[in-house]
Amino acid sequence: MFKKLKLIFLIPFLFSFLGYSQSQDNLLAQADSLFQNQKFTQSFDLYDSLYNQQAATPAMLLKMAYIKEGLGDYTLAQFYLNEYYLATRNDQALTKMGEIAKEKDLTGYETNDLNFLISLYFKHFQWLVAGVISLSVLLFIFFLIQLLKFRLIPPLTTFFMGLTLIGLFILINFGKPYNKALITKNNTFIMAGPSAGADVIDVIGKGNKVTINKQTDVWLEIKWDGQHGYIKESNVRPLTIW
Repeated sequence: MFKKLKLIFLIPFLFSFLGYSQSQDNLLAQADSLFQNQKFTQSFDLYDSLYNQQAATPAMLLKMAYIKEGLGDYTLAQFYLNEYYLATRNDQALTKMGEIAKEKDLTGYETNDLNFLISLYFKHFQWLVAGVISLSVLLFIFFLIQLLKFRLIPPLTTFFMGLTLIGLFILINFGKPYNKALITKNNTFIMAGPSAGADVIDVIGKGNKVTINKQTDVWLEIKWDGQHGYIKESNVRPLTIW
């Protein structure tokens, strides 16, 4: 009787969820139709609504980037291209971001060896975690075999099993911080300290990509031109990981 009551109470929530999902599908279909009819600003408004509902699809992100580039807003074009890349790991998105960055003289999009390795890390993060999990399981099985067969705790196996477990813990909890952000305002001041009264290091324009080291109140610490500086949080838009 109790189980039946629980099911009855769950039914309204189930229908509510299905209705919400159907509403998002209808909104996406409407936005796609507007895009195909070249009504780009109207379609972008609908795409943006879905994006804010965390219901973005990779194809939608690519269209949002296309629309913003066509409107001359290269900053948001870079933003949605970066979101698309993180969602699909499509290297062509990196190439396109590099082309826009070169044309607009933007920094943060360099394709040096370090950035290439970082992109590989994010691109194959899931496989890296799966590999460490598999190795941990194999080591645990080997540990059990040795323990049951020889009635002793194998030191070498225990050591490597501990290392893999520590590595897995670090990967899952701290291994994927994508602390990148785009400057969204022209004439953004980079200060020597987290204060409006600090010395000005540089003034940069929108579209540049920076790495956020830490946050102090409304100030974000970044590394710019080989030195540490601070910018206001309101001048950037964080890039996310999918």
